[in-house]
Amino acid sequence: MSKLFLDGCKLFNHLDRLNAWSKGMDIAPVHVEISPTNACNYRCKFCYADYSRHKPTFIPDETLIQMMQDMGDMGVRSCLMAGDGEPLLHPALTKAITTGKNAGVDMALNTNGKLLTPEFSENNLQHLTWLRTSVMALDPDIYAELHGVKSHNISKVLSNLEAAVKIKHRDNLDVTLGIQQVLLPENAKDVYNLAYRSREIGVDYFVLKPFSLHGENEHYKNGISALALRDENIELLNKAEQLTTDTFTSIIRWNTFSDDGEREYERCYGLPFIAQVASDSKIYTCCPFFGREEFAYGDLTKASFPEIWHSESAVNLRKKIANDLDVHKECMTYCRHHQINKVLWNLKKEPMHVNFI
Repeated sequence: MSKLFLDGCKLFNHLDRLNAWSKGMDIAPVHVEISPTNACNYRCKFCYADYSRHKPTFIPDETLIQMMQDMGDMGVRSCLMAGDGEPLLHPALTKAITTGKNAGVDMALNTNGKLLTPEFSENNLQHLTWLRTSVMALDPDIYAELHGVKSHNISKVLSNLEAAVKIKHRDNLDVTLGIQQVLLPENAKDVYNLAYRSREIGVDYFVLKPFSLHGENEHYKNGISALALRDENIELLNKAEQLTTDTFTSIIRWNTFSDDGEREYERCYGLPFIAQVASDSKIYTCCPFFGREEFAYGDLTKASFPEIWHSESAVNLRKKIANDLDVHKECMTYCRHHQINKVLWNLKKEPMHVNFI
């Protein structure tokens, strides 16, 4: 059975950081997510950053490379290249991935897959812990509608993934390859088909997650009830989950779907554990607030990652958000810190008689 765990958090696997945080210590983040560029070759309807119009900005090559080395030196354990654009459009991405890996950081990549050429896979799969491709539908017309591209692009993406699978097995690489789909009204009937095709291609997993709404998303501004959409298509989702075999895992994120994005916690305590970097070279508290100066820790073109992260102003900003931010009104649904905030909230409000476990 697969050991993949994509529907919660792994915070308790980092007890050293958790214990240090609980004592009020300033810790290095366990995980960093980087948006190397805001440029994108797609125009996805479900993109949380569609309001930015993807004005092309890039983290300077030297800044990106130095950041990777600094993260390793300060104890960051993992890094995902993703964000509000297509990472493969950044010219220094391969060097950044290699530098991060050599610095001791587990590296991962999220991409729409159009530029995931066999050449890129040849040069990078060996340095990645995992690679995930966002595919919203197998049906070419639905794919085109949701991704904002021509329908033939789905064939190119799947071909690129097939090549990546072959390279992985040929070189016996320890990299996990996956396809991710967001459940939307337009693609709900296509979930099983995509999960089945994912297994045929030979990737390691297929995962379905709920849509996360940013307040400025134009296409879904009236919101989507992930819970209602899940229930309307429950038979298809169960059927897709049953595609799991000894070599392929089909994952429906039931746990994430179950709360419909509602928050039982009142504070965002998760910021010390996850950092997010935008294409403007600034470190932010989280990606929904990219571009808003009041949520920026500092500029990487002016200071190093450790200098910014451990600065008094950054520490104070994390404390201010933990104390003052209204997570019910100001945060997008299913934010990156959502799952760890559930855990940290319960740790903070210690119950009576804790020794009676």
